Amino acid sequence: MTKVGKIIELWRYPVSSLRGERLEEAALDAHGIVGDRRWGLFDVEAGKVAAPEKEKRWRVAPEMQSRLVDDTVEVLAGDGVWRAVGTPEAASAATDVLGFPVEFRRYEDPFPKGETAASAPRYDRAHLHVLTTASLARLASLAPADVQVDVRRFRANMVIETEPELEGFIEKEWLKRSLAIGSARTVVVEPCERCSFVALAQGGLPFAPPVLHTIARHGDGGFGIQVNVTTPGALRVGDEVVLA
Repeated sequence: MTKVGKIIELWRYPVSSLRGERLEEAALDAHGIVGDRRWGLFDVEAGKVAAPEKEKRWRVAPEMQSRLVDDTVEVLAGDGVWRAVGTPEAASAATDVLGFPVEFRRYEDPFPKGETAASAPRYDRAHLHVLTTASLARLASLAPADVQVDVRRFRANMVIETEPELEGFIEKEWLKRSLAIGSARTVVVEPCERCSFVALAQGGLPFAPPVLHTIARHGDGGFGIQVNVTTPGALRVGDEVVLA
């Protein structure tokens, strides 16, 4: 067992493609952080989920924000007012932002039968997306000097501040190994493949294609790691991360 670092950031994204919320602690169940990426934003007429990395008409979606309050997911859509997803008011506000009719729909899994469902989750590769400060520093050193490598571009659930001796894209050396994080246990599944979403303007960050170009040249298949939960538990900022 080797300590590789500690949690310095936790993030939840209740609605896919929207900005999420930074947390001090989170419950981890068999599907990931409770409430993470459980809803999607859909084109009413076409029935397709938002795809900012593919279609220009969706590119303002990451300027909206989502959060979980008790058991209710709320969205902020440009006018400073939080609205509960699934309501006509939330759909109308998002429609005003995007300029065409949209609505929020709950994904099928892992919700019980009988609740409103729409389709399979937009991303379903693994339960958690994890980054390290070592990999962020390495990417920043490889990118052009005027490019802002900001953790928010990568929409990770967790950022690990790695031990000082760990450098480079270190988490790729953890593939297929176990990580003890707080009271939870996980297994590293694969590198996190990247698309043009990381280059999009969002939350005050400018449009920056060189971020993706640098990952494509130096990332060797991705940036960050996908992690599955083997034992649910509680996560808190400051918890140690131990490699088994």
